[in-house]
Amino acid sequence: MNTLSAAPSGSLPVCPSRLTNDWIDQYQENGYLAFSHVLSPVEIRASRQALADITRDLSQDPRVDYTPPRPPTSTSNQGGARYARAGTPLSMHLESGYDPVGQDPGDVELKVRKYCGFSGEAAVFQNMLAPSSRLRAVVDGLLGADPLLFQEMALVKPAFIGSEKPWHQDNAYFSVMPLEAILGVWIALDDARVENGCMHVLPGGHRDGALKHHHGVDCQINPALLDTARAIAVPVPAGGAMFFYGMLPHETPPNRSPERRRALQFHFRGAQSRLVDEEVYDREFRNREGIPASCRSASRRGF
Repeated sequence: MNTLSAAPSGSLPVCPSRLTNDWIDQYQENGYLAFSHVLSPVEIRASRQALADITRDLSQDPRVDYTPPRPPTSTSNQGGARYARAGTPLSMHLESGYDPVGQDPGDVELKVRKYCGFSGEAAVFQNMLAPSSRLRAVVDGLLGADPLLFQEMALVKPAFIGSEKPWHQDNAYFSVMPLEAILGVWIALDDARVENGCMHVLPGGHRDGALKHHHGVDCQINPALLDTARAIAVPVPAGGAMFFYGMLPHETPPNRSPERRRALQFHFRGAQSRLVDEEVYDREFRNREGIPASCRSASRRGF
């Protein structure tokens, strides 16, 4: 992997209030845009605090559904403990190999891997998603008016133990048509560096079509199918963000550094896009050999 071509995070352009045609052309050429100052320092602090509050509330509420960690006998990175609030989309997933029962919420927070369905838990998240926000100005510029938010996660790599997210295309998880209608937004709450697991991408890879996914450490693409010599790391400072096509191959390596890396991720789809059933999607999200390439297709085939 060619991480030497990574630009310093401080060199990212400041997020514009409106996308010019040059920015849109760059997005279509490379498959992504990266900006600093998408969130203000106040929004960064409020977002971090909101995630800490969610951790405390979920880990201390006896009414919350709790799934203990699986024994560490699998190579999967998804065997950690899980908390979920019944009747809501809110859940919290911990890194494998950690038992949170009886632990202080501050310690539990340092082992969190992922939060889902969190945006309704704090005003800061609602404000950053509002139509008048800087984030939405970029999203609307790339997808058109009235985009639909359909997925939200906060992705964390704890210091020293943060697990990798292998190479994948986000569209492999969804059933949205047309394929170019999905936009991912990845917002750094800590400085995301090469050392603590910043995003790595294949510029222009969104134009290479669907790549076959299988289940290994996670739902992933075999690196042998990728020209990883083209890969670059994209460091992003706290408050900065990446906006990228759902077809863009990307990964985040494990965090072996002493610095935690927190990020918010949202997926939008165009107002004219549609959800389709798996059979229809399999006819569209196929690799060059005509084989259905999604994560669900891999599960059905036992891969």
